[in-house]
Amino acid sequence: MTTAKGIFAESYAEARARFLAAADAAGADLESEAHPLKGPSGEDLAIDMARIGPSNAPKLFAITSGTHGIEGYTGSAVQTRLLESGIGARLPADTELLFIHAVNPWGFAHGRRVNEDNIDLNRNFAAPPLPENPGYERLHAALVPKEWSEESRAAARTAQGEFIGKHGFEAFVAALSTGQYTRPDGLFFGGSKPAWSNRVMREIFEREFAPRDAIAFIDIHTGLGERGAGELLCTEAPGHPVFELGVKWMGPDLRSTSAGTSVSADVRGTMKSALIDRLCTDGKPRQTMAISIEYGTVPADRVGAALQADNWLYQHGDPASPLGREIAREMRAVFLIEETDWADTIHEQAARHVDAALKGLASV
Repeated sequence: MTTAKGIFAESYAEARARFLAAADAAGADLESEAHPLKGPSGEDLAIDMARIGPSNAPKLFAITSGTHGIEGYTGSAVQTRLLESGIGARLPADTELLFIHAVNPWGFAHGRRVNEDNIDLNRNFAAPPLPENPGYERLHAALVPKEWSEESRAAARTAQGEFIGKHGFEAFVAALSTGQYTRPDGLFFGGSKPAWSNRVMREIFEREFAPRDAIAFIDIHTGLGERGAGELLCTEAPGHPVFELGVKWMGPDLRSTSAGTSVSADVRGTMKSALIDRLCTDGKPRQTMAISIEYGTVPADRVGAALQADNWLYQHGDPASPLGREIAREMRAVFLIEETDWADTIHEQAARHVDAALKGLASV
């Protein structure tokens, strides 16, 4: 395989600069919501928005990146490539394009999937009462050791194996990844209140999405599935208008997390589900297509091990230590494949899916 050096940015600051330059060159209007914290080198952090087309357009096509921090390297590259390819010139007069860059800028900048409060943003949009996850409670102690050693890692593997043997693999996946709301130091923590990014995104939903008559929304992720495969997934089940419109516009390969047909578990509190709830419950007749694209990278057990190591590092370790830098390199490696074939297939799929979404909007 050929290393894709330079195709992807080396840092959040570089990714942001590339995105803003591409947006400016494309004639986009730019707006930024500054994050209250700084990056690891003191750099500014923000959710940046680039828009092309009339602000009062009845139709909106929106793509978000970096909901899961470090996954933003791919999402940012896709957004930047689309801007450089002249997507704005292909927009119908009744459609506005909105790229939202780095929903979780702190996690992006620090090379983490979670935000500044160890919150998984795609578990943070759950409405109270917050869901219980007794399965995670049984795994927590083994997954979050105070010491990082071969013995602690072996204990975690043993605990996971025993859980699977007793409850089954599907129950294990649900316990581990659907979200938990009781252990702030744990994995897949959904938080006890809306995070900064949550609050900003809800304001954007209200201001930019709610007034429209038709919406196509895509949230870009990496880390689940076969290497290079881009799975289209929807939180809603077959029969729901959002899912059915997704199939109509994007094709029969759309998968449902709630129906159990996706590589992703039936996750609670996602940003996408919060958007769908907002748009489908206000009584306004509106056509909404809201999906994620999940680009596969490496086997799931390697991704899980990297997340466990990263969690330990920020709870008990030193990110600046040699071990900390090694864990950071592994985090990047499991969420971003820096090979030309992977980069090429990601961009090819993204272009194809964007064209399908735009055609769907045009058909309304």
